[in-house]
Amino acid sequence: MRKPRFALIAFLLVAAAMIPAYAGIFGSAWIGYTFNGTDTYYGDGAIFAYKEGTTAVLAVTVQNTNGTTFFNVTSVSVKFDWGTTYTSSQVSGSNPVPLPSGTMVFFVTFTVPNATAASNLYRHSYTIYAGYSVKNASGNNNLLGTYQTTNNDFVVYSTDQADAMDLARIIGTFSPPSGGWTSAKAKILANRAVNETNSGRAYYAAGDFARAKQRFAAALDDINSAWSAEEDYLIAYEELNIAEFQAEINSMNAWASFLNGFSTLWVLIGIGWVLLGIGYIVKWLRTRRSEAPATA
Repeated sequence: MRKPRFALIAFLLVAAAMIPAYAGIFGSAWIGYTFNGTDTYYGDGAIFAYKEGTTAVLAVTVQNTNGTTFFNVTSVSVKFDWGTTYTSSQVSGSNPVPLPSGTMVFFVTFTVPNATAASNLYRHSYTIYAGYSVKNASGNNNLLGTYQTTNNDFVVYSTDQADAMDLARIIGTFSPPSGGWTSAKAKILANRAVNETNSGRAYYAAGDFARAKQRFAAALDDINSAWSAEEDYLIAYEELNIAEFQAEINSMNAWASFLNGFSTLWVLIGIGWVLLGIGYIVKWLRTRRSEAPATA
């Protein structure tokens, strides 16, 4: 009784192996991720990270690799190493999508599990499947096939971890003034921010994301305070320069007024001397008239 069963299984396996590969996954792309790039905690290589509880979207491009053969796409799904398979709602066995040639994009949307169900301490591998059906040579029956590809670049971020990464990215956008800090208070705060940032990175590398978040938040506060201190210092310095400049102007105006008054004084003195001279002349003439003329 066992031989016919084994023979049937072997026949099905051989038949499946003989189904030509008419479909291929041309490409895939994650959409709406929390972070994409290199996260040193997970080693080298880019990752696609999603915060727990958020919505992840995987765009899968299915390609007809044989332009002369018409087939139907029957399923598009992705299965993760935590044991859950997510399927595109665009297509199913009862609702196949024809793909006569070229490519077509299908979307798989799901809610990212929390970090206790899908650990945030390591990368997750996943396999993308594209199922299809194609008529046999006689055109009487549908042959079913599946194309798949596997990756290990998916990461689940805990809430603290995602917040820590956001803060670290914001800190990375700040830079000191082009000429350096001029305020002593700003320099102290900026140095403290550097220490807090380094501390946050150390906690993050150790997997203590809650403390990393605290340190990054403290660093960001110090940076903002440093810029406020620098702004206050520059405003006060500018106001002081304006006050000194105004004082110089007032001093120059006073000196000009003094010189103007001094020149007027000299004019008055000159006029006085002229009047005084005229007075002496008049007096002298009167004196000359009062003298009696000499008689012979």
